Amino acid sequence: MLQWISQLKTQLIRTGCVLLLLLLAGCSSFSAVTVESPAEMLLLQPAQGPSPVLLTQRVTLSSWGQQKQFIAIGRFTYEQAKLVALLPTGQQLLYLEFDGEQLEQRMVPSIELPGKDILALIQFALWPSDALQNNYRSEQGWKIDITDGRRQLTHNDNLWLDVRYEGQQINIYNYLAKYRVLIETLEQKDLLL
Repeated sequence: MLQWISQLKTQLIRTGCVLLLLLLAGCSSFSAVTVESPAEMLLLQPAQGPSPVLLTQRVTLSSWGQQKQFIAIGRFTYEQAKLVALLPTGQQLLYLEFDGEQLEQRMVPSIELPGKDILALIQFALWPSDALQNNYRSEQGWKIDITDGRRQLTHNDNLWLDVRYEGQQINIYNYLAKYRVLIETLEQKDLLL
């Protein structure tokens, strides 16, 4: 059980890093791609999330033949989810904080990032499967497939996300926005007392 919780925490952190990288990539050397979707990914309650954990991850975003790398630091508790994306130099690119009611986001002034989408992607990768099933409802067109080492999110029969867990790495493929994110956990600290 403890190993499963540890793996879940690692997956959550990796997912957070990936989302941050995706958002940041649109501001730098990556071409901004706007994809209209009839649906939006959902923000899930922190109380439904994994056991409290602090994660430091390296995130690599690949889009349109280009790659960008960032460091993501995520702190996930039952009260709130916090995420910070940093350049390798230590410059902060993005800060997200969600308490279940309000999403606070700060970013470098020259960068506009979809903070909500980034956090929702991280939550999809890290939150327990029952939280996903309870929130992504089939009556709203969602379908979730969860197997060992893989999660897929489909909306109205169109594959949206494919998340694969391979050891200490998480690979996320966003078919809607056409990007791939690789998350590698560098450090993980359980926050349970």
